[in-house]
Amino acid sequence: MIKQFIVGVLIYAVFSFQLIASEDRAFFWRVDSKLATVYLLGSIHFADESFYPLREEIERAFDASENLVVEIDSNEKGAMERFQNLMQSEGSYSGDETLKNNLSEKTYQQLQLYLKELAIPPALVERQKPGIVVLTLAAIQAQQTGLKPEQGIDSHFLNKIKKDKKIIALETMDEQLRIFLDIEDPDLLLQDSFHSLEMVGEEMDALVNSWKQGDEKAMYHLLFEDIENENAAIISLYERLYFQRNIKMAASIKNYLKQKGQYFVVVGTGHLIGEKGIVHLLQNAGYQITRL
Repeated sequence: MIKQFIVGVLIYAVFSFQLIASEDRAFFWRVDSKLATVYLLGSIHFADESFYPLREEIERAFDASENLVVEIDSNEKGAMERFQNLMQSEGSYSGDETLKNNLSEKTYQQLQLYLKELAIPPALVERQKPGIVVLTLAAIQAQQTGLKPEQGIDSHFLNKIKKDKKIIALETMDEQLRIFLDIEDPDLLLQDSFHSLEMVGEEMDALVNSWKQGDEKAMYHLLFEDIENENAAIISLYERLYFQRNIKMAASIKNYLKQKGQYFVVVGTGHLIGEKGIVHLLQNAGYQITRL
């Protein structure tokens, strides 16, 4: 079962908690070089008002930084239009081709039942490619719990940007979307997704507690434990979703550390932790890193 993959997708979308946000430990580091300081904050892309205010130390680090670094700049002019165009041209089938033509009958019928359970009109996903369907289901389930992308941590800081700060995007929407387009076994992905998504409520409490406590070991267990025992197609997808991107992001951060200034980096929590995470990659490169 690919629980870890679905949880990994939801890390991009979901965390919900009722504890006082200003008291959380979170996943927050400072990286120092002779010229620069880089702050690393584990992101939550869908959230609600209970996440705020963030810890003062986090907000002060942002205020002191000249640069905000995010995975993608969703507030960039024309970003939504480009995303819609990408979804239409790359994430959707063309002509008479539909999702039904690309799934087994069993998987397709399971999808119809799941859509009905979530009260999602089948027409909404009928022309989407399988990887995009998984993202859509995860996002809708997140929003049905009251979480919103406009209240996510990324959006929080993007909306605070003033003229004295520069926004730097580590990736493009095209790059992120393509990760979910090349799926080797769409039936496997979707079938296990249905079961895993049904367990989201149970997983959320553990994820929330791990994030609130800054418990890297527990978070790693939830996201990455036993990945090596998964289907080869899932291992390949995880490599592209996390580990290959971590290497590229770490390379960009190394470049920032060679320039004078302060950088406030907000990326998905899963990118920061573990031996293949950005923090470990920077430590291996010899940089001084402090957990805050």
